Amino acid sequence: MTQGIRPSQFVTVYGPGAILEGKNGPRVILEAGIGLFGDTAARNPEDYRIDDMRMSNGLLGGDRIYRLPTNSEEGIDESQFVYRTSAFPRWRVCNGPHGSNGSLIYKEGACPICRAGGGRNAVGFVMACRNGHMDDVPWDRLVHGHSECEKASDGKATRGLGRSVFWRRGGLTLSSVMLVCPHCGKQRNFGSVYYSERFRCRGRHPQGERQGQISSEPCGQNAKVMIRQAANLHLSETRTLLSIRSTYTELHQSLNNSVVKMALVRRSLESKDDLLEILDDPTSRELIRPAAADALRRAELGEILQAIKDSERRIPDTYHGLLMDEFEGLLEASVGGAPPQAGPKTRSRALFELDPGRVVRVDAANGRHLLVAPVQTLRSVTVQIGFRRDIHTTAGDETPPKLVPSVYRPPGDDRGWYPGVELYGEGLFIRFESDGGWAPSPTGSRAERWAAALKAAKSYPDFPFRDPDRSRDELHPGFVWWHTLAHLLVRSISEDAGYSSSAIRERVYFKPGAGRFSGGILLYATQPGSDGTLGGLIALAPYMGEILRSTLERAKACSGDPLCIDTKLGHGGYNGASCYACSMNSETSCEHRNMWLDRGVLLDNLP
Repeated sequence: MTQGIRPSQFVTVYGPGAILEGKNGPRVILEAGIGLFGDTAARNPEDYRIDDMRMSNGLLGGDRIYRLPTNSEEGIDESQFVYRTSAFPRWRVCNGPHGSNGSLIYKEGACPICRAGGGRNAVGFVMACRNGHMDDVPWDRLVHGHSECEKASDGKATRGLGRSVFWRRGGLTLSSVMLVCPHCGKQRNFGSVYYSERFRCRGRHPQGERQGQISSEPCGQNAKVMIRQAANLHLSETRTLLSIRSTYTELHQSLNNSVVKMALVRRSLESKDDLLEILDDPTSRELIRPAAADALRRAELGEILQAIKDSERRIPDTYHGLLMDEFEGLLEASVGGAPPQAGPKTRSRALFELDPGRVVRVDAANGRHLLVAPVQTLRSVTVQIGFRRDIHTTAGDETPPKLVPSVYRPPGDDRGWYPGVELYGEGLFIRFESDGGWAPSPTGSRAERWAAALKAAKSYPDFPFRDPDRSRDELHPGFVWWHTLAHLLVRSISEDAGYSSSAIRERVYFKPGAGRFSGGILLYATQPGSDGTLGGLIALAPYMGEILRSTLERAKACSGDPLCIDTKLGHGGYNGASCYACSMNSETSCEHRNMWLDRGVLLDNLP
């Protein structure tokens, strides 16, 4: 049996190392070298390549991106798998009938008592540590302090039960559960195991194990018993970049492939015939994909030369630099258009399209007028760089959990492959109009608390920040101002745009200055498996004045008040006045895990 997920889900939610709740029980998604490529299937990641030089060269150190193939693309039935998984955990539970003994937890196969019932019911707990390891719980050893039952080792084990333990429930809580050895009758409270016991981690990565193998590596962390479906057991670490500036059209996109670019720049192009000669060359036909060749054939020579020039723009080598590059590109496009209105006209399909004639000016208080630029076409590339298991085994543990890379490195190839997905959609870019987009820094007692936290930023753990190598800009009251406004607008816009709030994503751009701040927000919606969306978001641009006023009015009250509004940022905290009733959004919408929010900062500095 197979379990279907979307390629976008694979990247943003699952990926290697995640547990997928399948129809016949839970399965761990294997590494790509075992589950998708390598010796398990005759597939080459080159056939599923996503070209994006900004992502590859700016964030991945030259590594490449592959997309997950689909059943329809592969021409196979939906009942067959594309990506291989492995059963995990191996222990099963049977709920009876076992008389007064309760449920039986045993190691695979059929229930040794009733021979029926529990074969497909995997136990609901696993072990994991902060280094990203995951393992089965040694149920038969828990009762005896991590050792084998003496009666069983003396050959006096109850016949047929082997490695098993009874799960005897006395109430609704874990503390009411007793684990009972079926051989000697010894008991142990499971609540004490779950809430307080720590185990020596075996260093196991089940996603990297081939069938019948158990592999491990040295690990100095303690492991903890976890619920199999716990949200913190697998946290995907993703990076999203937008195709802005150097990737305006499909023609620009084709130049993201180094093979195509080298084929064009190694010879001077003086006419369209020169281009056709290159494309008709047998070597070029073998290396250049048909889609890229078609885009080049349709384009005019001037358009191609301009695209080559655009592709030579320097690519920032930090995430912050790439975000600022996007921000500058959006600022330029809101004035000069995208593709640029000056220069050769393009025949290729636009991947980033913004008409400056549709930019709307929104009147606001305090002289802070906002400009709203509808982005008609937008391409995003999201890559999963790895995952974390945020397991706390000691109180106050603030060391960031280890990132386990999701990269696949073919044998003999020094460049790896990361799973990714490209999506198309639309968006609204919002920024300040006055003073070149700058505004005075937020004031008030709440803003002062954030400014003090920014000065003590080194006391914060690294992993919640999107660019930990820089100063922690997320703690700046100006960033909190923009981020909180973005969350509140997502809630208001979703009521009119036809999208759920979880489908509208945010991108916060921020630039600090001396006593002032600049930046903006991009609220966008992208759809998998299509060429874009239906315009429900950008159609709201003329009404953003009314939407902004109603948003700010609604921000003044929360069903959690006065508790919510009275909450102030504390030392080491991530939020001020913010809760799920007023300003926290879905995890699929927020890039910052609902951190760096404070309704009070916004209300003290209304736009």
